This record gives sequence, structure tokens and C-alpha cells, in this order.
Amino acid sequence: MLQLRGETPYDLAAKGFYAGNEEVVDYLQNFMPKEGQQVTLGTSQQTGATLVVRGLQDDLKKLSDKQFDNLLKTGSYKCYWNRVFLTGKFAVGKTTLAKILVGDEAPIERESTDGIWIYLGRAGMNIKERIWIFLEKGKKTTSIKTPVDSSTNMEETSRKDSPKTIEISNDDIIKLVRSACMKGNYEMTIVPIDLWDFGGQKIYHLTHQLFISSRGTFVLIFNGGERIHEEDGAYLVHWVNSVLTYCKTLKENEEFPKILFVATHKDKVEGDIEKQRHSLENSIEILFQNHGGKKHLKYRPLIFVDARNKDDKDIDVLKKQLVEVALDHPRCGELMPTKFVPLELQLAKKGEDKQKIVTIDELKRMNNQNEIMALDNDELKLFLKVNHALGKLIFFDEAGLRDKVIIDPVFLIDVLRSIVTEEQFWPHHLLQIFKALKESGKLLKKDLYEIWKQECFQMILEHKEYMVEMLVHLDIICRQKDDTNGSDYFLIPCMISTKREDNLRMPFDRSIHLAYTFKDEVVPPAVLYRFVATFITIWKLQVSQNSSLLLFTDSADVSIDEEHDMRFDIQRNKLIITLSHKKIKTSIVSTIASTAQECLTHAITQISKFYFSVTEDSDCTLDLPFATQVGIVCGTDLCFFDHTFLSKDEWICPDHNRRHQTDIVSRWFAEKVPARGDRCNALCPGLDIAWLDRQLDDKHLGRLAVELTKVQIKGMYMHLKERKPDQTWQKIESNKTDEFDININALYDWKKSTQHATFNNIQESMKKKDIDIHKLCQILRDVQINKELPTAKLNLKPSRSDMKILLNHIGKETFQLGIELGLSVVEMHQIQSNHVTNLRGQTEDVLCKWRKQHHATYETLVKTLYRLDLAGVVESLTYEVGVKEQIEDRIVDYQDEIMEELVISDILDDMMTHLVISVDDRRRIEQHAGQDDQNKALVDLLMNRREPTYTVFVKALQKIGYQDLATNLKYESQDLSSSSRSPPTENKRLSVVTNQHYKVRLQKNYSLIVSGIKHDDIVDHLITSDVLSVDERQKIEACKSQKEKNRELMDMLLHSNICKNAYTELLKSLGEDPTYRDLAGHIDNTEVTSEDMATFQYCYKSTGYDTGI
Repeated sequence: MLQLRGETPYDLAAKGFYAGNEEVVDYLQNFMPKEGQQVTLGTSQQTGATLVVRGLQDDLKKLSDKQFDNLLKTGSYKCYWNRVFLTGKFAVGKTTLAKILVGDEAPIERESTDGIWIYLGRAGMNIKERIWIFLEKGKKTTSIKTPVDSSTNMEETSRKDSPKTIEISNDDIIKLVRSACMKGNYEMTIVPIDLWDFGGQKIYHLTHQLFISSRGTFVLIFNGGERIHEEDGAYLVHWVNSVLTYCKTLKENEEFPKILFVATHKDKVEGDIEKQRHSLENSIEILFQNHGGKKHLKYRPLIFVDARNKDDKDIDVLKKQLVEVALDHPRCGELMPTKFVPLELQLAKKGEDKQKIVTIDELKRMNNQNEIMALDNDELKLFLKVNHALGKLIFFDEAGLRDKVIIDPVFLIDVLRSIVTEEQFWPHHLLQIFKALKESGKLLKKDLYEIWKQECFQMILEHKEYMVEMLVHLDIICRQKDDTNGSDYFLIPCMISTKREDNLRMPFDRSIHLAYTFKDEVVPPAVLYRFVATFITIWKLQVSQNSSLLLFTDSADVSIDEEHDMRFDIQRNKLIITLSHKKIKTSIVSTIASTAQECLTHAITQISKFYFSVTEDSDCTLDLPFATQVGIVCGTDLCFFDHTFLSKDEWICPDHNRRHQTDIVSRWFAEKVPARGDRCNALCPGLDIAWLDRQLDDKHLGRLAVELTKVQIKGMYMHLKERKPDQTWQKIESNKTDEFDININALYDWKKSTQHATFNNIQESMKKKDIDIHKLCQILRDVQINKELPTAKLNLKPSRSDMKILLNHIGKETFQLGIELGLSVVEMHQIQSNHVTNLRGQTEDVLCKWRKQHHATYETLVKTLYRLDLAGVVESLTYEVGVKEQIEDRIVDYQDEIMEELVISDILDDMMTHLVISVDDRRRIEQHAGQDDQNKALVDLLMNRREPTYTVFVKALQKIGYQDLATNLKYESQDLSSSSRSPPTENKRLSVVTNQHYKVRLQKNYSLIVSGIKHDDIVDHLITSDVLSVDERQKIEACKSQKEKNRELMDMLLHSNICKNAYTELLKSLGEDPTYRDLAGHIDNTEVTSEDMATFQYCYKSTGYDTGI
């Protein structure tokens, strides 16, 4: 009977227990060690023990606390997962050192790394003896290298002969391990360490960040054969910043992840090696003396190696340090569910069989084979999340990706390097594709598939659609905004090398600027490339005059709407966003600016967080790697300040001592657009990070004082106020009786007592008191004012007469009025003390003081009155109705009904009759095959034409039977019973021109003609008169109904170049038929007014058709 108590199959392989069965040994050495197990089963095995769950589990427990705990209770093992990441500038010896660390010979010539090269199962550590060991490659060996004596130095390695052999199949091994897992009978002593050799070129940085993890150890390699030059120092700082950017700092030990510095080229030092070592140590010390991540660095004593000499003693020191750091890592020995092990083994076996991807259905079938160790559906999802976080597999629960699992992460690396790689790795016959990529970033879909036809990438073709979606998800490749038809090419931002020539030519006079300033000296490439991909998928790329996309390696231009454009530029560590208006920056719409900012901030925040979700687990601290700043033109250049200073009316540039108003640039953070019902939708996450970091101004305090009850404010105050909250609350409450006054004064008392009166503080206190945090969203939303108010008047300063009107309507709301208008609490206290008994005097003082400010406008006043529930007061002010805005609002609000409900043929007949659309308009609308498309074309026309077209359209709806829709579409000042208004035309020749009367008369009778005649005899007459041709008759006859045939006839007559003759012959034909004689007379006697002619002319000019008037 085989006794395995206390030893895993892997341990037995290490001892040669399976010698002679190379397949088994190979399997165990390459796959089994990745689990790193010490199994603890059930409560009976854990008497007196305390189950400590930390790290990854803390994160997962947020998703399924009870589920994960239950899994651990059924059995757990210790996970010793570890990676070593070799990083640094290209050509410093990373690959050479990697080969030495896995027991290979150093290459004779320098080899450039193509992206990432991984050494799996080639090196490891003995946990009990805390030493580095080598593991043999695949099936060429039946044992592994290990120290002869555990007390000797690590370099004293030799082979151990196998003590005995046993034959056992792979399936039996899985059963064996499954049984051992159930019984809790083994402890692992040998753990593999995977070495990841990262290519040093910038082009690879995007792909690197997908795989690094704070669970690993980082080795930062540099050339120590000479002094550290400025460029070399910049690389070292960049790599340290990159690691700390994409790896969370562990809460339980903030020194992790560790970054070990290793200097190479020791053999190139001509003088004293120790002197050079100390010189390098001092240079690193100076380089990082003020660096916030210094505690993560390990460089004294500096490891200084000759990477080509495997017997170099410093290499042994490096091995020892790697083992010590790995075993001291807070995650080392973390508990994981034993129920995961059988499925992990099965996936490992699939990997051994060269399978790279499994479907979810296939995974479920494998899982079901594990009987009582099988996972249920929820546990299976948890299994995928855990192993994804550990980097053992890749799974994204996203549309298009959730049906498959990449079980070999190396496969994804192959996919990445098939595209993202240096020119030297491209085969000659594909170099034209590479050159196009470098120039424009474009990659044709057929070219992508051609790349994958190479022998080394052919396996990708089996999953090409899935891998394309994966690359899009990772932002390696992207599709342009509005690419709804699925273009035949992708864009790959990280491959573009073309720089923008006019990089610094920003249109200062019509732009506002924002910057994301990174802690690194440059914008991290991985963030930059993903940001570019996101940028050009949110908004549509602009095209240059030579039809090239305005996309560069350091910049891109997009269009937001017809009036607003946006671009980004890179300047060192700043990612600068420029939002421009076509004419002048004061015309930039606030909600467009704030929405753009929120989209960008959300994107760059999520990009930074993305890398943690790819390879990270949890219990770590995360500081975002950038600060949000606002740019302002200062002389001939841009100067930047933190966005939190926007609460002030002006900013003084410390570099140039210039004063700048902040009112226009503050549009980046303008208040939110109103939500329907003033409530957040179910998916609203609350305030974004940009708002949470900002200080509350008094206006925000005032709104919060209105939204919350006194009881709620008191609870928050007790949590927020650090000193004597009970006493100060009693004092406030005793001096004030009105609930609003108590609330606002309590909030203000807290604000003045702290240096950090941020939205985040308020939100945390609301959470503590179980108050809905979406109240904060509500106080930041803009109010919805009447669209009848024209923009021109809203921007004017209110008149004194209107101010006098308000004095009789405000009353006790004066304090709230002042705060909402922008006066401070201190100013309001002063006004109150000046008019203790005269409330009207307080109101007058508030309005007078506010009116003197430069930002005092009707718009601000109206919004304030709405917030105070005094919208009725607005009606007493003298405003005109904003017709254009109302029409657009009505159309947008009821566009779905228009698109879905209307059959528009009869409506178009009526609009033709009232001269508001031309025959060309009708052709353009009806050229679309589908009713939805025709209706959309009509909607577009209404949006462009407005009055009188819109009124005629609404009246036509009433006539034809769409009364409810017509009522909804009617705007406030619209009178549907009256005749339509004159069109807005600039043409002054409105006098009646007799040679065009026939066209107007004919079109004014359009509806009567199409609904009241039979065409046959009329068409015969018109053919005989050479007005129509036989071919045109056939076109008329091809129409289905009589009405459609008549419409086709009218189209030909109105569009005819000899329309006057056509008009005469039509009347003659009608007059000859007694049935239509009255109609002929009616048409000929139809009155044509100058207003008719103006409408007719405006309509035809809008379509670009020359009426001849």
C-alpha cells in the first residue's frame, strides 16, 4: 500500500519516487506545484485552531461572504503562489540573468525579449529549508536539482538519484491527489517560482501591466558597469513608479511589494568593484531620497552580478533574497479552498495536452467528474474569479467573453506579441502591415488574420473572434466611435509612432483646459495607450484635410458636437485635455464640459483600477497615480492648479503672480444635468472621485441643509465634529428656531473647524447614520428651468425693476436665497445683524449685494428661485418664449412615439399643401425603404426647419387622427387654431412674382389633387402634350394605390423643368372632364399671398433648389 501521509505527489517526484515514469514526473513538476498546498479539512481537523482569512478572501467576501467561508470550512490549503518579475531598460541583461536563475547556460550573444518571456516550473524554493532550487525541463529528466546538504550554500547543487520508482497514470495521480485533499494528508515543501522576463522597450509596457501583481517580487535590473546617467535614472524611477502604480500596497505590511535592485555588467568594471557598488548605492539613494515608495526598495547592500557567470556569488545572494522576500510576503501561505484543487488539476492536465482555452460548458463537465468535490454554479464562478486574480487563468465576466476561459496565460501573451512587438520580430512578408501600424495605427481585419496564419500563432485562429473581443476589452485594439457597421479595420494606439507636428498650437482664445498630472515623470505608457483607446471610442475622431485620422502617438482630436471639439496632448507627466468652441470659449456649454470631464476622469480612474482587477486580489491600499488639475492661460503658456481651488472666484499663479478669474474654466465641474424625478437611477454609483475630493462651499452646505432633516444633520454633526459636538449643537439649537437655520449653521460650524471639509467626509458620515448618499447627487444637480427663456436674456444682469418685484415674494427664505445666490454664511450673518427686524430689508440687501457680482445673471436668479420652490415668482418676470428650444425639446421628448406610431404619407400631403416642404424634401424622406427611417428623416427636417414647418406638422397630426401626440407636441405659446407663421427668411424679395404663381397654386392644392382624381385620362393628355413621357407613365403605373399614383404624378409635375406648361395642360385636362371642372377652377383661382411666396421660397432654398424667385 502506498503511504503518502505528509507528502504531496510533487514532493515524491522531487525525491524520485516516480522515477522511470517521465510523463508523471513532467506533469507533477510543471503543474502540481502551482497549488502550493497544506490541506486542512473540516472542523474536526481544526480543533483549537482559529481560521484566519485575509487578503484575497477579504475581497471575495464582499461578493459572497458566506459562500467563501463555507468553502474554507470544507477544507483549506496554504497557497504559496509566487512570481518573480525581471524588469528594467532594454539591453541590461534581464534575459541572461533569467536563464542563469533557471539553471540554463547564458546566451553567447545578446537576445532581445519579444514582449514577455516566461519560465514556468523551471525554478522553485524549498519552504522548510528556505533555499532556491532548480527544476528540470519537461520529460528529459526524472528528478530535480536540489542541494546535497541543506546546510550547505545554495551554489553547491548536484543531482539526487531516485531512491525507488513506481508506475502510476496521470488519471490515477488526479484521483490520488483528490483523495489526499479529502483526507487532508499532505504538506507541501517544494513550491515553483515562475520567472517573467519583461521586454524593456516602451512598446511592451501596455502588455506588461496586465500580468504584474503585488504577490510577486520585482527585480529592477540596470547596467552597473558605469555610473547611473540621467536617462538611466529616469528609467529606474519610471519602473519603480510603474510597479507601485499597478500594484497595491499591502495593508498589513506597507513595504510590500518589494523591489530588489540588481546591477549587471560587473565584469565590465575596470577599477575596484566594491567602490563601484557603493557609488551605485549612493546614486540610488539620492535618486529616491524623497520618493514616497522608498520603503518598497531594497538596494543596500546592492546585488552586483556578472549575469554571464553562473558561479558569481552575488547570484547566490540574489537567489537567497528572492526566497526570503517570497516567504516573508504577507500573502505567503494564504488559505484557499481545497475544493478548488481537483478542478485546478484537471485544467492543468488540459494545459499539458496543449489546450489553451476551454468553454464554460466544458469546464462544467470537468467539474461534474469530481463528485462530492464538485463545485456548484456559484462556487464555480468564485473559482474563476479567484484563479483569475491569482493569474492562473484568464476569465472576464463580460458579454462576448464569458463563455470561454483562457487556461494558459502564456497563450494571451502570444496573442499580444503577435501584434504588439518590435520590427525585428516581424517576418519580412508582413513588414508593410507593420509600417502602416506605425504610421496610422490602422490594422485591417484581414491583415490581423494574416498575422495569425504564421505557424507560431496558428492556434489563435481557432478562437479568432473570441480573441478579437478580448483584445478590444483590453484596449489593445479598438474600434472608432459610431463604428456601428463594423469597419474592416481596427486602431492600435500603442503601435503608432507618428507625432503631432503642431503639438503646442492650442486655440487658447476659444478653449478651456484640464490636465491629469501623474506622479511619475512621464504618463505611464499603459495608462496612456488605454486612455487613447477609450478617448476615441467615446467620441468620434476628426479627419484631416488629406483624409487622415487625427490620431498620433502623443495626441488625438475628436468631435463632440457641431460646436465643440476636444483633443488631448502629452507634455511630460501631464495628459492635457483641451475643449474648444468653434467661436469663443465663453460659448462653451457647461454641461458639455462637465460631462466630458466626468467621462475622462471616470475612464482614467477605471483604467488605473483595471490592472488590479486583472491580476490582483484585495486587502491593499490604492492611491490613484494622478492629480486632476485645471489649466489656465497665463501669458503665452498654460499654468495649472488643483481642481479643488475652483471654489474660489480667482486664482493667483504663483509662478507669474498673475490673477485669473475661474468662472469659465470652472465649467469643467459644472453642476449635473437634472435627472428625471430628481432621483438617481438604479445604476448610479454616487459621486465620482473628482467630486469626493473637493471641499464643500457654503452653497453646497445650504442645499444639504434643505435636503436633510434636523435629526439627520445632528447625527452627522456628532460624527463629524471633533471637539465638544454636544455643547456646540446645544448652543446652535438655542440660538435658532428655524430648521434650515439650525442645519446650515451646524454644517458651517463643522466646516470652519476642519481643514478637510470634503464631500468624502460628508458621505462617510451619511453612511454611518444610514442616510441615502444619493442626496449628494441631488444637491449637485442643476435645476430644470423653463425652456421658454431665451439664452440671450438669461445671460443679462437682472434689471432693478425685477429686483423690486422679488422683494415681495421671498419672505423667510432670505437666508437660503443668499446662500444659493453665492453669498457666504458670514455675509448672511452680517446682513441679518444689519436688519434684525426688517426681513424685507434683508432680502433687499441680499439682492443688491448679489447684483453687484460679475456672475449675476437672470439664469442664476431663475435657478435659485426654482431651488427655493419659488418658480411661480418667475412668471412675474418679463421673458419671451424660447420657441426654438421648446420645439427641439418636444421633438426629443416624443421622438419614440413619432418614430413608432406615425404613417406619414398623409402628413406629408398636408405639409406639401401648406408649402412647408418641397417636392425634393419629400423625395429625400421617402427614399428610405423603412417607415422608421422615413420618420427619422422627417424628424431631422423638423429639427432643422422649426417654424412654420413644425406648426403645420402638429396641425396635420390633429387632422389625421393623432390628437394625443399633437397635444403633447404643442408648446406653450403655440396656437394650433391660427394660421402658420411666416418663416424665418433673410430674403427680402417677397413680392409676388407672377411666373411662379402656378407652382404655388399647384402645391397649395396638393392634398385635393392626390386624394380626388383618377390619373389615367389626365396622364394620357399630358403625354399627348409632351409634358410626360411613356416611361414616366410606366413609373406612375408601378405604384400600388391610386393615391400613390397621384403623388407620383404630382412629383413629376412639380419637379418638371417645364412646370408652367405642365400646370396649363393639367388644368386643361381637368377642365375637359366634368367631374374635375370645379377642381380646375379652384386651382386656377387659388389666392397666392406674399406670405405664401415667402414660405415657398424659404422651403425650396432650404433644400438647395432654385425657385427662380
